[in-house]
Amino acid sequence: MNRIVAAEADPQTTKAKVAAAGIPKFGSLDKLLGAYATIHAFFDANYKDIDALRKYWGYLANNVVFIRISTDVSSALKIFETINERGVGLNSMDLLKNLLFTQVKPEEFTRLKDEWKKITGPLERNKEKPLRFLRYFIMANYKVKNERRDGVVREDEIYDWLIDKDNAELCGYRSDPFGFVRKIIRSVEHYIGFTEGRGNDGASSVAMDTLQQSCGAAFSLHYVLLLAAANFPKALFDHFVRQLESFLFYYIFTKTPTKDLERNFSLWADELREIAEIADAKAQKTRLNEIVAERLHKNMVGKDAELGDTLRRYTLGSMQQYRTRYLLAKLAQHVEMAFKGMSAPGSLGEFTALEIEHILPDTPEADLHQSFTTGNPGKGYDDYKVRLGNLTLLEKPINIVASNGFFEKKKPEYGKSGNYLTRSIVALNPVGKNSSITRINEKLRAFENWSAHDIEQRQDMLIALGKDVWRTSPIDVT
Repeated sequence: MNRIVAAEADPQTTKAKVAAAGIPKFGSLDKLLGAYATIHAFFDANYKDIDALRKYWGYLANNVVFIRISTDVSSALKIFETINERGVGLNSMDLLKNLLFTQVKPEEFTRLKDEWKKITGPLERNKEKPLRFLRYFIMANYKVKNERRDGVVREDEIYDWLIDKDNAELCGYRSDPFGFVRKIIRSVEHYIGFTEGRGNDGASSVAMDTLQQSCGAAFSLHYVLLLAAANFPKALFDHFVRQLESFLFYYIFTKTPTKDLERNFSLWADELREIAEIADAKAQKTRLNEIVAERLHKNMVGKDAELGDTLRRYTLGSMQQYRTRYLLAKLAQHVEMAFKGMSAPGSLGEFTALEIEHILPDTPEADLHQSFTTGNPGKGYDDYKVRLGNLTLLEKPINIVASNGFFEKKKPEYGKSGNYLTRSIVALNPVGKNSSITRINEKLRAFENWSAHDIEQRQDMLIALGKDVWRTSPIDVT
């Protein structure tokens, strides 16, 4: 503030002088400089001469009362809450920071401020919502009790939950405020890593990257479970991520409301934390297998019919295009793994990079549209061209050549594709007896023609294939 007054200049010059003074940059400083710029612009636009400005000052001096309150730090939080009751309220993140300041000595303020930046800085840089993170942190790390008995903490309940006597003792921020802050910092590091497709060891993870492609930015509740499992051994964590991906496929693609998952995730997080504390590796794996079977698999079985109905009606517009691309990519990857005899999936990127091809063209030649309408009475061309059974993944150069013509002309181009799911549309490749290729061929079908009935059959085929793709499996306990 002293530097702003001393500069006595326009906002840009003032900002430069503050920076030149070597004052560390932080959130409040930006707000002060922003407020100065707003006030300066207001005066500049409305008070061109000194007389008009004097009248404004006279009004301000006689009608506005400024009250300065001095207090010790232990009372500061209560005063913050009181004076902000009718103004812009402090959010739970602000209140938690202030709450922690009341737990440390004045000489530790700088240290606490520096530690706190390790929480807010990464969240701000990655444009993550602090309150959402804090809510997930609580549900992932503590047993939540409330009057609703649902184990859920809502954003507007975070601060009240924290100051509850029992919860304060559970968190331990009164006896060890810096230990509590370090726990939040570790969770922030995991949280940001998960959003970037990294595993619980901070390294790139195929399992996490694939899960993120499924969830996208629209779904985030799974972070409660991931944070709760963050202390698993790496192999166990990666296995859990793959099971969670299958589970979430059922819930995301049936568009199940998030509130139906919140309670379960908070309760399951308690069980995952218990697994992380088991010292014996074999016992850890056994317990996780039980949780996956009891919590994930049973719920998937319960939604099996609903998912089947959803996929039978699935079209390109049923969900965001990135999710349709993920759906097709997972199917293509599964078939390719069988064709090549691979046991562990690699990155999904080589498949999601392909283009979504309409076998029945999106913009057909006029005679093709007429031919389909005549040959498929009562079946609308526009309805069938966007159905799941009519979609496949294709390399861009081949897609351009395949163009908008009849199926008969497209078949040779599909045969050139690098992924077997697309090649199998026109021909199956029999290799050996009882090989992985012959076994996957039993679940595929080649097509001579491309009618509405063929599209329906391929849709059913992809749905059946999906049951092999999105399923849970136990981890080996030996």
